[in-house]
Order: sequence, then structure tokens, then C-alpha cells
Amino acid sequence: MKSISNILSFLLFSSTLSLVAFAQSFTSENPIVLPTTSHDDDNLVLPEIYDQDGDPLRIGERYIINNPLLGGGSVYLDNIGNLKCPNAVLQHVSVPKFLGEGTPVMFVRKSDYGGVVRVMTVVYIKFFVKTTRLCVNETVWKVNDEGLVVTGGNVGNENDIFKIMPTDLVIGDMKNVYKLLHCPSHLECKTIGGNFKNGYPHLATVDDDKNFTPFVFIKA
Repeated sequence: MKSISNILSFLLFSSTLSLVAFAQSFTSENPIVLPTTSHDDDNLVLPEIYDQDGDPLRIGERYIINNPLLGGGSVYLDNIGNLKCPNAVLQHVSVPKFLGEGTPVMFVRKSDYGGVVRVMTVVYIKFFVKTTRLCVNETVWKVNDEGLVVTGGNVGNENDIFKIMPTDLVIGDMKNVYKLLHCPSHLECKTIGGNFKNGYPHLATVDDDKNFTPFVFIKA
């Protein structure tokens, strides 16, 4: 277990170096550029979020969330604590134990099925996975008291809100690279990065915005 933890720590360090190398001008202080509107427009429309096909992300459609950095992988749901329902939101990395396919997710709201996902607007993230009656309500993402992303949230709960922000990163042939933020109501948003807790590559909130994990969205 110690050797695996060392490898995971190395991969996290390598991914951070890769991210710094690819980042050209992005900072958390950069403003989000919004479309220009005429004087007759009362509502400013926020930019859309795009998948790797160049299509807007749509509410209720299925996607794989993937970290495009070297050594990164897709996000998946797992049971690592012998719980009644799996609730760990993990990321595949380039270690045999953690190789595999991602678990599809849907971006949802209380209403507006079929609408598009836009920059820094409220979404809830829900795994699209076969489950039991016992666990049917245990698929929505939230952040627990340790800052780890887990399931067990609720659509409509203001503490389980996530938002998506664009970055300036271009990684290989992947453009449309974003970062996720956890944005509970009335509190400051916190960026989602990684945390190798107990030897598992969790998604987690990070205090330093520079340690964010980049993500792309791929149709499932």
C-alpha cells in the first residue's frame, strides 16, 4: 500500500507540473467574457459549456468527465468503505489498480430538461448508474465535511450546487477544458482538485485555486 501511495503522490505531482506547463494565461482573476448585447436586450446570455465534439452540454444528457492531463483519467463511482451504497467520487489514474472506464454523469436542475449548461450557472451532478431501491437517491454529488466529493446530495439542495468555469488550457488535441467548482449558497465557491486520501484518488475541494484539476466532457 505504501508503494501505491508513493506512485499516486508522484502522479499528482506530475499532473500539477503538466498543468502549470500547459497553462498560458489563465488565472482565477481573469474575467469571464460575456457575449455583447444591444441596448434592447434586458438579459445577458452567458456562454455555453462545450463537450469534446464542440456541442453544448445539455441538461439530462450523459457525459464522461475526464482529466486530460498525462496520468489523469475519468471520474467514476466506487464503494471503498463497505457501505450499503457506493458514494466515493474517484478519478482513474495511470496505476493498474485505478485503471478503468468512467461512470457517466448527468448535469441536472430542478427543471429545464433539455436546456444547455452555461458558464457559472447552477447545476447538480448526478451519476447515471444502475442501482438498487436502497441507493436510488445516493447518486447526486455533494461535498462532505472533509472536503471530499461524495454522493448522497439532493437536487434542489443549495449546499450541493456545482458550477463550471472555462480555462485557457489546450491539452493535446483537447480544447474546451474546464474546471469544476462547488458553490454552496451564500458561501464562496471552492475549486475541485484531487486528494489521495487513504490511498484513493478522490475528487475534493482545494484551498489554492492553482491546484484545480482540469476536466473535459465526452458524450457517453
